[in-house]
Amino acid sequence: MKSMWLVLGILVFQSDVRLGKKLTKLTAKQFPKEFKWGCATAAYQVEGAWNEDGKGENIWDRLVHTHPDIVTDGQNGDVACDSYHKYKEDVSTVKHIGFQVYRFSISWSRILPTGDTDVINEKGVQYYRNLIDELLANNIQPMVTLYHWDLPQPLQDIGGWTNGIIVDYFESYADLAFKSFGNKVKYWITINEPLEVMRGYASTSAAPGLNSSELGGEYLTAHNLLRAHSRVYRLYEKQYRSSQGGKSFIILVCT
Repeated sequence: MKSMWLVLGILVFQSDVRLGKKLTKLTAKQFPKEFKWGCATAAYQVEGAWNEDGKGENIWDRLVHTHPDIVTDGQNGDVACDSYHKYKEDVSTVKHIGFQVYRFSISWSRILPTGDTDVINEKGVQYYRNLIDELLANNIQPMVTLYHWDLPQPLQDIGGWTNGIIVDYFESYADLAFKSFGNKVKYWITINEPLEVMRGYASTSAAPGLNSSELGGEYLTAHNLLRAHSRVYRLYEKQYRSSQGGKSFIILVCT
């Protein structure tokens, strides 16, 4: 039987509630043994450290800094949950609750400040190595998302997802990720919710905040997102799956 996954967004933790035993009991008695409980985050939403240790600017950094009014009280992800500095505490919380899988995304601009593999930020790469090692040391399976809506700003400056050349950049970035982390990661998500990425090219309320509907921006975006997923899926199947033993797939919004 194929493994089934449930990714839960955990919004509030109450320190006086012991969830670990409840989840373990629920998994064992009411779900198949292949079923795995997990939680999910996205880099921009939790990491913070938006310009530390060589990280480059991404489209959400640019949007909320230039248009702070789009978010209530002008808040942004500059610090967020500060997971960049507190990832060990986060992993400890994940373990305490009883989750078996932690899905997180790599910040493309943290490991490639310009979006291109010509400039690799080794401190960014090491951060994700440390996070993965911490998860595995606590018997938590890492599930890694390559793209969760935070395109490096230099790539947006040349058209972002509306420019077909973005597919080449994404493939090179994915190749670096597979080489750097693939021996310890068995589940890869190429792109999280393409529909939401499209919103950024049809609305001013999501990054990059371009209302280009009249020019077909969201349709060009959709086309290139699917091309990017296909290219990276084939890259993994051809060059990495036999040696690393993992899987790659895309996440679609279902609501």
